[in-house]
Amino acid sequence: MHGVFSGTEFALINAMRVAVGELNGRVAPRLELTEEFWIFTIVNGAVVSKEKFSTKGTPFTLLPDVFSDLEIDLVLCGSLPPQLLFLFRSRGIEVLWGVIGSIDGAISTLLSGGVPFPPPGRGRWRWGKRKKWR
Repeated sequence: MHGVFSGTEFALINAMRVAVGELNGRVAPRLELTEEFWIFTIVNGAVVSKEKFSTKGTPFTLLPDVFSDLEIDLVLCGSLPPQLLFLFRSRGIEVLWGVIGSIDGAISTLLSGGVPFPPPGRGRWRWGKRKKWR
């Protein structure tokens, strides 16, 4: 599994803030190259606010500090370097990587108790149908 949480554990969290990198309206494939993020505030399994946040001009190694100041609990992304993953986790921010597709699809999967990425070795999911990447 790419993250520490399972889908059932997400359902038990009463309130959390989730950051999702955006590229052309979809989950950004590389977190360190992303400058636009959507920040969702989730309370009791429902999105109560959604805001766009820009990190333009911020070095990617400072993203964990920025997200920590914004009280982000979880980051969804396509991929990220291991060093950046370590920096996020050292600040208490969990990262779920391997997410592709629409941002709203990823958030709705998360809210329904699922984990918005496939198990390792099973291919990648595109919301609505399964397609194996080569």
